[in-house]
Amino acid sequence: MITLAILEQMASDGVAGLKVDKDFFWEELPLQKDGKPAEGVWIVTRGGSARNTPNGINQQTTIDFYVAYANKVKAETTLEAIAAWIRNNLGICELSGTVGGSSYAYTNIRIRPTTTPQNYGATENGNIVKLASADVRFDNK
Repeated sequence: MITLAILEQMASDGVAGLKVDKDFFWEELPLQKDGKPAEGVWIVTRGGSARNTPNGINQQTTIDFYVAYANKVKAETTLEAIAAWIRNNLGICELSGTVGGSSYAYTNIRIRPTTTPQNYGATENGNIVKLASADVRFDNK
Protein backbone atom coordinates (compact mmCIF):
# COMPACT_ATOMS: atom_id res chain seq x y z
CA MET A 1 0.00 0.00 0.00
CA ILE A 2 3.00 2.35 0.15
CA THR A 3 2.63 2.98 -3.58
CA LEU A 4 -1.03 3.85 -3.08
CA ALA A 5 -0.07 6.20 -0.25
CA ILE A 6 2.48 7.90 -2.52
CA LEU A 7 -0.04 8.07 -5.37
CA GLU A 8 -2.59 9.73 -3.08
CA GLN A 9 0.02 12.24 -1.89
CA MET A 10 1.13 13.03 -5.45
CA ALA A 11 -2.49 13.61 -6.50
CA SER A 12 -3.11 15.73 -3.40
CA ASP A 13 -0.03 17.80 -4.30
CA GLY A 14 -1.43 18.33 -7.81
CA VAL A 15 1.44 16.69 -9.73
CA ALA A 16 0.89 17.52 -13.42
CA GLY A 17 -2.79 18.18 -12.67
CA LEU A 18 -3.50 14.44 -12.48
CA LYS A 19 -6.48 12.97 -10.61
CA VAL A 20 -6.68 9.48 -9.04
CA ASP A 21 -8.80 7.04 -11.09
CA LYS A 22 -9.18 9.60 -13.88
CA ASP A 23 -5.67 9.71 -15.29
CA PHE A 24 -3.49 8.58 -12.35
CA PHE A 25 -3.76 4.82 -11.76
CA TRP A 26 -2.40 2.33 -9.22
CA GLU A 27 -1.05 -1.14 -10.09
CA GLU A 28 -2.26 -1.17 -13.69
CA LEU A 29 -0.24 -1.22 -16.89
CA PRO A 30 -0.87 1.37 -19.63
CA LEU A 31 -2.64 -0.91 -22.09
CA GLN A 32 -6.34 -1.52 -21.49
CA LYS A 33 -8.08 -4.78 -22.47
CA ASP A 34 -10.87 -3.08 -24.43
CA GLY A 35 -8.38 -1.59 -26.90
CA LYS A 36 -9.34 2.02 -26.17
CA PRO A 37 -6.46 4.47 -26.00
CA ALA A 38 -5.03 4.39 -22.51
CA GLU A 39 -3.66 7.74 -21.46
CA GLY A 40 -2.37 8.75 -18.07
CA VAL A 41 0.10 7.68 -15.42
CA TRP A 42 0.35 4.19 -13.97
CA ILE A 43 2.25 3.45 -10.78
CA VAL A 44 3.36 -0.18 -10.49
CA THR A 45 5.16 -1.80 -7.56
CA ARG A 46 8.13 -4.15 -7.88
CA GLY A 47 9.33 -6.34 -5.03
CA GLY A 48 11.90 -5.24 -2.52
CA SER A 49 13.28 -6.24 0.86
CA ALA A 50 12.32 -6.03 4.52
CA ARG A 51 14.58 -5.83 7.58
CA ASN A 52 13.80 -5.89 11.26
CA THR A 53 15.26 -2.89 13.06
CA PRO A 54 15.00 -1.72 16.69
CA ASN A 55 12.37 0.80 15.57
CA GLY A 56 10.22 -1.62 13.55
CA ILE A 57 10.34 -3.12 10.09
CA ASN A 58 12.30 -1.21 7.44
CA GLN A 59 11.05 -2.04 3.96
CA GLN A 60 12.23 -1.25 0.45
CA THR A 61 10.37 -1.42 -2.85
CA THR A 62 10.75 -0.03 -6.34
CA ILE A 63 7.99 1.97 -7.99
CA ASP A 64 7.74 2.25 -11.77
CA PHE A 65 6.01 5.30 -13.24
CA TYR A 66 4.57 4.59 -16.69
CA VAL A 67 3.35 7.67 -18.57
CA ALA A 68 1.31 7.06 -21.75
CA TYR A 69 0.02 9.81 -24.03
CA ALA A 70 -0.42 10.14 -27.79
CA ASN A 71 1.24 13.54 -27.50
CA LYS A 72 5.00 13.00 -27.02
CA VAL A 73 5.51 16.39 -25.40
CA LYS A 74 2.75 15.76 -22.86
CA ALA A 75 4.26 12.36 -22.02
CA GLU A 76 7.67 13.93 -21.43
CA THR A 77 6.44 16.95 -19.45
CA THR A 78 4.24 14.73 -17.25
CA LEU A 79 7.16 12.43 -16.48
CA GLU A 80 9.36 15.46 -15.76
CA ALA A 81 6.71 16.76 -13.31
CA ILE A 82 6.77 13.39 -11.52
CA ALA A 83 10.59 13.44 -11.42
CA ALA A 84 10.51 16.99 -10.00
CA TRP A 85 8.04 15.90 -7.30
CA ILE A 86 10.36 13.02 -6.34
CA ARG A 87 13.40 15.35 -6.17
CA ASN A 88 11.41 17.72 -3.94
CA ASN A 89 10.16 14.92 -1.67
CA LEU A 90 13.24 12.80 -1.01
CA GLY A 91 12.11 12.44 2.59
CA ILE A 92 8.55 12.38 3.94
CA CYS A 93 7.97 12.03 7.68
CA GLU A 94 4.62 10.25 7.47
CA LEU A 95 1.94 9.14 5.04
CA SER A 96 -1.33 7.95 6.52
CA GLY A 97 -4.92 7.66 5.50
CA THR A 98 -7.75 5.32 4.60
CA VAL A 99 -8.55 3.86 1.21
CA GLY A 100 -11.37 1.42 0.52
CA GLY A 101 -11.92 0.89 4.24
CA SER A 102 -8.26 -0.03 4.86
CA SER A 103 -6.01 2.24 6.88
CA TYR A 104 -2.32 2.77 6.22
CA ALA A 105 0.44 4.51 8.13
CA TYR A 106 4.06 4.74 7.02
CA THR A 107 6.86 6.75 8.58
CA ASN A 108 10.40 7.78 7.68
CA ILE A 109 9.83 7.49 3.92
CA ARG A 110 12.85 7.96 1.68
CA ILE A 111 12.34 8.22 -2.09
CA ARG A 112 15.30 7.98 -4.47
CA PRO A 113 15.13 8.15 -8.26
CA THR A 114 16.81 5.09 -9.80
CA THR A 115 16.38 5.69 -13.53
CA THR A 116 16.22 8.69 -15.75
CA PRO A 117 13.18 8.96 -18.03
CA GLN A 118 13.30 6.49 -20.89
CA ASN A 119 11.16 5.75 -23.91
CA TYR A 120 9.43 2.42 -23.37
CA GLY A 121 7.91 2.33 -26.85
CA ALA A 122 4.35 2.76 -28.08
CA THR A 123 1.16 0.91 -27.24
CA GLU A 124 -1.04 -0.76 -29.85
CA ASN A 125 -3.18 2.39 -29.58
CA GLY A 126 -0.27 4.59 -30.68
CA ASN A 127 0.40 6.15 -27.28
CA ILE A 128 4.03 6.90 -26.44
CA VAL A 129 5.03 5.23 -23.16
CA LYS A 130 7.73 6.81 -21.00
CA LEU A 131 9.10 5.10 -17.88
CA ALA A 132 11.08 6.13 -14.81
CA SER A 133 11.59 4.34 -11.49
CA ALA A 134 12.27 5.24 -7.88
CA ASP A 135 13.30 3.24 -4.82
CA VAL A 136 11.22 3.78 -1.70
CA ARG A 137 12.41 2.87 1.79
CA PHE A 138 10.03 3.20 4.69
CA ASP A 139 9.15 2.03 8.18
CA ASN A 140 5.91 0.19 8.82
CA LYS A 141 5.03 -0.23 12.48
